[in-house]
Amino acid sequence: MMVRIGQRWRMTGLLAAVIVIVALPYVVTRSSAEDALNSRDWVTHTAEVKAAVYQLNTVLRDSEAAVYSRLAGAPAESVLDGRIAVPRKVVPQIIATLREMTRDNPTQLTRLGALESIASGRMALTEQAMQRLNAGDHDGALASMEDARHLFPIATAIEDVLAEETRLLNERRNEARDLASNNRLVLLVSALAQIALLGIVVVVSERQIAIRLAAESQVAQAVKRSQLIVQAVREPIIMLDRQLRTLLANAAFAELYGYNPDEDQHVPLDQIGNGAWTDTALMQRLSDVMTRDRELWDYELTQRTVDGVDRFVVINARRIEQPDSDDPALLLTVSDITARALVEQKVSELNRQLEGKVEQISDVNRELEAFSYSVSHDLRSPLRHISGFAGKLEAQLGDQADDRVRHYIDVISSSSRRMAQLIDDLLVFSRLGRGALRLQPVDMQSLVDEARALVEADASGRRIDWRIAPMPIVIGDENMLRTVWQNLLGNAVKYTGNCEVARIEVGLDRTAAGDYEFSVRDNGAGFDMQYASKLFGVFQRLHRASEFPGNGIGLANVRRIIARHGGRTWAEGEPNVGATFHFSLPASDVPGAKTGDT
Repeated sequence: MMVRIGQRWRMTGLLAAVIVIVALPYVVTRSSAEDALNSRDWVTHTAEVKAAVYQLNTVLRDSEAAVYSRLAGAPAESVLDGRIAVPRKVVPQIIATLREMTRDNPTQLTRLGALESIASGRMALTEQAMQRLNAGDHDGALASMEDARHLFPIATAIEDVLAEETRLLNERRNEARDLASNNRLVLLVSALAQIALLGIVVVVSERQIAIRLAAESQVAQAVKRSQLIVQAVREPIIMLDRQLRTLLANAAFAELYGYNPDEDQHVPLDQIGNGAWTDTALMQRLSDVMTRDRELWDYELTQRTVDGVDRFVVINARRIEQPDSDDPALLLTVSDITARALVEQKVSELNRQLEGKVEQISDVNRELEAFSYSVSHDLRSPLRHISGFAGKLEAQLGDQADDRVRHYIDVISSSSRRMAQLIDDLLVFSRLGRGALRLQPVDMQSLVDEARALVEADASGRRIDWRIAPMPIVIGDENMLRTVWQNLLGNAVKYTGNCEVARIEVGLDRTAAGDYEFSVRDNGAGFDMQYASKLFGVFQRLHRASEFPGNGIGLANVRRIIARHGGRTWAEGEPNVGATFHFSLPASDVPGAKTGDT
């Protein structure tokens, strides 16, 4: 028998040698031809990529040249306008073509992503320049073009893409040369290998018998190691035959259910563990696993084990084939989840408590809504009556009223108006804490410019020196952040009212964590730092209303809005020197959210 096996192996070896002798030269020759074709294809591919990059650069440069021509005084011709509009149509197609051609190169795709962002930024600023130029803002258009040049430098990105393609082309040429040299070496080595192959086949065939015997010994040792591992596992495991009788059980199962593997061979499962396995539904499921080749997953059961403890267990079972028998076996594992079940019970209890707290909060919110309604409607009616009847009293008295009476009527009217304004401010403050945030990308530069225009309209005739740093794009609620800037810039203008020349500076810093820190600095009345904690309170004022009008609600609104955005607010000041108000916002990953740095 062993001789016949050896002869078959030798014949197989000889046949393999003949096949190698015939096939190896063909494979090497074909590989050389394919390598040459691949090298040619890669050269063409690199040329196409470079051409597309050059086209992208040309389109952008041509568009920007057209804008500069317009800035230099060229007439508004349709040809120039057409050149300016070309990148928006062509650049996305070029980028898509480049991505398709370099989809197998993650590094190049990353560079293309950076190139696309730069191209998008330049196109946006070019279009912005044209809009400003068409609106007659020559300096603004020139500033937009300068921003495009400084904020989105494209030359380096293009050079990186071209350099990578050139490097890949040189690398592939070197690989082609190496492959050609290796193919020649392979042909030489294959000739020698073919000679040695016949001798190796003969030697190997003689050694197969010894290797097979060693493999069988290793298998036997592996089986023993597997049995040791099964016995060492702390999870109970048992193997059952077709009638659900025990074949094998590890030490953990024997310990947990009082099973003696030496005495209790071929014992039915329902007779083990003092009734732990008498659950009818479980036994039916196990029978289905054995007879219908189903699997039992995570079957939860409460069992009382031999130590008298009720345990929550999870049972898994599946049918397996025995290597030394045609009869299948059932492998059953038990996982003790008593501790997890107790934790889940605790979590359920905590969830119920949490639901109760949520309901209490809901009740409080409903009461707050009712209070807001009462403030908005019930309190306004008496105020309207007071204001209205004060006006009627003034009209009724007419010329009969002396200065004291008119003063009393003015105090009543102004106080009712102030009370109505306080009610409005309280309602706004309340809504800021309850309304849902509508998060979206927000251009802080636009909000600052808008707030500045509003406060300047109320301060006509005053000299105000504005210094505003470039602002980023953040994620937030646009209406709420607009309120923040209007309050802070409004306060800066108001508290510099006594200055001959008001200096207001809007700044931006970045923290080590990447968060944005905004600041509004002025040279106005300032405040004493020992009262800084009162600044952001509701209706807290550090100056008399006769000096600077207001209700003291603006900074409270600022703090509530910034807190809802995950930021913080603080202030610094010195009497008669000025004040600086700061607030921070978490950094965003919005494209274009950078400041003016390059």
